[in-house]
Amino acid sequence: MMGLLRHTMTSRSGGYVTRRLHVPQEVWSQGGAKLQNVPEKVRVVEFLCAALEELHRASGDAFGPGNVSTGLGLGIGSIGKKEGDVWNLKLDEFLRVCDDIVSDFGKRLGVGEGFVIKKSSVAAWGGKLTRQFDKLTNQKNLDSPAAYVQALNRLFQSTQLLDEHCKAVSMQPPAPSYAALPRECRLSAESKLKRSSEFFASVVLTFVIRDLAQLLDKYVKKCEKWLAE
Repeated sequence: MMGLLRHTMTSRSGGYVTRRLHVPQEVWSQGGAKLQNVPEKVRVVEFLCAALEELHRASGDAFGPGNVSTGLGLGIGSIGKKEGDVWNLKLDEFLRVCDDIVSDFGKRLGVGEGFVIKKSSVAAWGGKLTRQFDKLTNQKNLDSPAAYVQALNRLFQSTQLLDEHCKAVSMQPPAPSYAALPRECRLSAESKLKRSSEFFASVVLTFVIRDLAQLLDKYVKKCEKWLAE
């Protein structure tokens, strides 16, 4: 879904998010639509982008730079329990960021229902991301709808890493990158990846789809006005 949404933002002709619903690119750039809590959403998205950058680096270190779901990862043959444990640790750290986002922004944005928050402390990981976030958003207009869409574009591109890992670990048999791991290590990673998917479904996609519905409603009314004229 996030890949489909990103396509509607980047393709001049827009794209289909379902078989029946086509979203023109202009929907995302139109003026006049007053979305709620845009600064908070930009903060959430930028924070996730920074966390996913760390996860990208960890994936490359553990599995190699290739696509883990296609078997083209260059780390195959050198992957074992050590690499699997490090990857699981990084997934834990990412999920702590997700928990903190739900804790800090969930009620305000009306999202996160069904995503169980685990008590945690981001500690050094959170401190590093906070510094990175402050650097990313320095002098940015967080209240700008354009900044919101640009941030979503980056986020949806970055989340494809999680999609690759979800496919790799759930394949039968698992992709070579995961087949090389001990069974308990692989099952642990699968559980964490599933929880990350639940986070994006119950938090990120919830407020993005809600905003898209509002933008589409505004766009349809504009089209009706143009036809009437």
